[in-house]
Amino acid sequence: MSLYNFKKITVVPTAKDFIDIVLSKTQRKTPTVIHRHYKIGRIRQFYMRKIKFTQQNYHDKLTQIITDFPRLEDVHPFYADLMNVLYDKDHYKLALGQINTARHLIDNVAKDYVRLMKYGDSLYRCKQLKRAALGRMCTIMKKQKQSLEYLEQVRQHLSRLPSIDPNTRTLLICG
Repeated sequence: MSLYNFKKITVVPTAKDFIDIVLSKTQRKTPTVIHRHYKIGRIRQFYMRKIKFTQQNYHDKLTQIITDFPRLEDVHPFYADLMNVLYDKDHYKLALGQINTARHLIDNVAKDYVRLMKYGDSLYRCKQLKRAALGRMCTIMKKQKQSLEYLEQVRQHLSRLPSIDPNTRTLLICG
């Protein structure tokens, strides 16, 4: 890949927007009505579905962010040096690493609470487990506030960079 197009990187939402997007999508795309007289298996399945759906949404969106941003090892040394000067390579890698860690933590929280849901013996207990699971996932995302803001700034700056083919002769005039 000789031509780098950084304009295709998707917008990185703030932590609050991220949470709002995922929770509203969970509310819209999963069933919303459950009754006390349903069998416990159906109640468990209802809340498990909500936990798994939320986890999958977070996972997909975080994976999208991680894969859209260029890896400094994979880009041409010209762009790698430019990004190091403009955004500090260590800070950039740290932010992407924190997003990746958040993704794994959310996956683990969902897995643990789905396992706990199997022992829920009433509608109330299952509902509380679901609230706790979604709450912990949202708390993990709230802690990523600074990383997400930093990556959004990097994305905005990268999208303004001109597309330069580093393999051809190019004249740069600075100053």
